[in-house]
Amino acid sequence: MKINLLISFCFLLTSYNAYANDDFTKVGEARMEYLFWDIYDATLFTPSGKYKSGENPIKFKLKYLRDFEAKDIVKATKEQWEHLNKPDLSQKYADKLLNIWPNISKGDSLMLETDVNGKSTFYYNDEKVGQIDDVQFANDFLAIWLDKNTSEPALRQQLLGN
Repeated sequence: MKINLLISFCFLLTSYNAYANDDFTKVGEARMEYLFWDIYDATLFTPSGKYKSGENPIKFKLKYLRDFEAKDIVKATKEQWEHLNKPDLSQKYADKLLNIWPNISKGDSLMLETDVNGKSTFYYNDEKVGQIDDVQFANDFLAIWLDKNTSEPALRQQLLGN
């Protein structure tokens, strides 16, 4: 009986640790502005509150401050991948993203969340809208904001909590 209780207790402890990563801590946040327009507020979350490229799980949330059509968001994503010298990503992911992302209205949010294995799920206003199982996708997508060569280094610093 004692052995069964001990085994059950150990199972509960390991199960709790396996699922304890549901709690995320904000790493940083920033507002994207273009000329005199506010575009979106971005917030980066990890379980530890610190960001390290390639570590999962992670949450990255964009709260939009203007209306955008999905095709324009995909176009901007493609342009940023080209800026990072990764134009092949456009062909690999553009159609998938266009099928996942809806048109955005002011006040809407779009969030990327990865699981512990790196698979990506997108949420629109906290409702699941699609998934990309390629574990490299999250790093490629987050590079737009978090890569050292991002087109917005000040935004990167704020997202990283610096």
